[in-house]
Amino acid sequence: MDKCCCHFFLLFEYLWVFQMLKQLRVISRKVLVLYEELKSIHDALGVRCNGCRLCCQTAAYNIEATMLEFIPLALHLIENGEFDKWFEKAQRAVPTDRCVLLVDESTKIEGGCSFYDYRPLVCRLFSASYVRRRNIEVLSCQFLKRELSKKMDRLVDAQKYFDCLYDIDPYLAVQKRDINTAFKQALEYVGMKFLLNTPPSLPFAS
Repeated sequence: MDKCCCHFFLLFEYLWVFQMLKQLRVISRKVLVLYEELKSIHDALGVRCNGCRLCCQTAAYNIEATMLEFIPLALHLIENGEFDKWFEKAQRAVPTDRCVLLVDESTKIEGGCSFYDYRPLVCRLFSASYVRRRNIEVLSCQFLKRELSKKMDRLVDAQKYFDCLYDIDPYLAVQKRDINTAFKQALEYVGMKFLLNTPPSLPFAS
């Protein structure tokens, strides 16, 4: 293959990678908009978590999420050189383990999430929303449920936000998995879409 053809294929690879990155960032921004909206709702409620982490200290299969919810975190890990480290952790985690992102030694008031700003939707809906079953139920821990029950008119319907996720990307949001599996599969999806197609020395430019 002559030099001209080599340059053409290298340029095509770069364009492909940047197109993949662009698509993933568009998806990520849309998800982060939902996260910011829920943060505003949390702040307006004025009900604060005490950081006990009891809601996190359960088996991963008790906390469900979709791949889409972890796309922003997957991109964050790539762009900060932490992808390989967390990919290995995610591969080892199983549904009967606790959430792979939980850190026991954390002293942060918001709890022990390794990436609190990138936590999935289910964690954000907790203590800010309700679910419709036979009756309307506050989605909350035992410590905050009574206080939140007095503010039902300010809570949001959790299903509305899951529907919003589906509207962003039906493929990535269609199936809920345990939180460890959802995180692992999001990393695998981003890895397959992006990292495997990255030419050598490609800068991760904003």
